[in-house]
Amino acid sequence: MNGRSGALERLLLTEPDDYVRLHLGLRELRELYLDLVRAFVPPNPQFERERIIASLPQPREVCFVFGLLSEGENEAALLLELVDAERRADPEAPVDHLEDEAWYYLRTSIDTAWQLDDDPPSALAALVYLHIVLAERLEELRASSRPSLAAEGDAERRPLLEALRASFRAASRAAQGGPSKAAR
Repeated sequence: MNGRSGALERLLLTEPDDYVRLHLGLRELRELYLDLVRAFVPPNPQFERERIIASLPQPREVCFVFGLLSEGENEAALLLELVDAERRADPEAPVDHLEDEAWYYLRTSIDTAWQLDDDPPSALAALVYLHIVLAERLEELRASSRPSLAAEGDAERRPLLEALRASFRAASRAAQGGPSKAAR
């Protein structure tokens, strides 16, 4: 994990409200998407590159088109954005089904054999996982002139996502003063 992703994880672990954490994390994830677009698109004196990049309405979609997000990663990120939008519109809105779908898309994009999972999903673990993976891709882009395409089925990453889920579950229990429903 690089310093930027580690700082995000530490920040999110200190905030007691799961949906405030999700909102903060998505804001940082958007900044990472913009950095990926900046690293991918070469400078061009013919247009105002920075203004155009900064005003992108959906930089996640641009990253997906560039091949910097796998299909499962993109679906998970989209669903996390929907959870955030639903919660901002109505703090009591039911979003468990969206979190379950985001978790499913992400974990099966990592390991196709990971179809069954008895532990509850964690939207926050999924978000930090996406940040870690995309920060690594950003470093690869900056280090070479060739982009690193998102790979489906990277089963070696499964322990990372499982560890993140456990970490956020423990933080949620601590914030609530004891054993409780897992962080989502």
